[in-house]
Amino acid sequence: MLESITPAAHFPLQFLKLPATIAHRLALVGDAAHGVHPLAGQGVNLGFGDADALATVLAARGPVADAGAPLLLERYARRRAEPVLAMQAVTDGLARLFGASAPWLASLRNIGLAAVDRLPLVKRTLAQPALR
Repeated sequence: MLESITPAAHFPLQFLKLPATIAHRLALVGDAAHGVHPLAGQGVNLGFGDADALATVLAARGPVADAGAPLLLERYARRRAEPVLAMQAVTDGLARLFGASAPWLASLRNIGLAAVDRLPLVKRTLAQPALR
């Protein structure tokens, strides 16, 4: 039988942006490298993208024998910076948009989402990063 020995606690979800995802002979990937709101369920996809990017950089390292060389780690960090920031911005924006309590903002949000739903090109463009 399990028994709680401390009172329950909660911690609010928040935007997490580290100052760097690489350090001396270290590359962070997945949730260790970045956080996104679970609203969109994209955290694991970002982690897969991190792993793929790091593997690609290391496989194409050419004459650089040291897998921990700063040059390679910086390539990895540059490759992942834009997709991670874009997903963080989208998920944080959606969380704020759906968390807003002002009725006028909820109405504006619903009108905007309905408009996107009626515009297949815009809808597809917005969905592409999540589908990769």
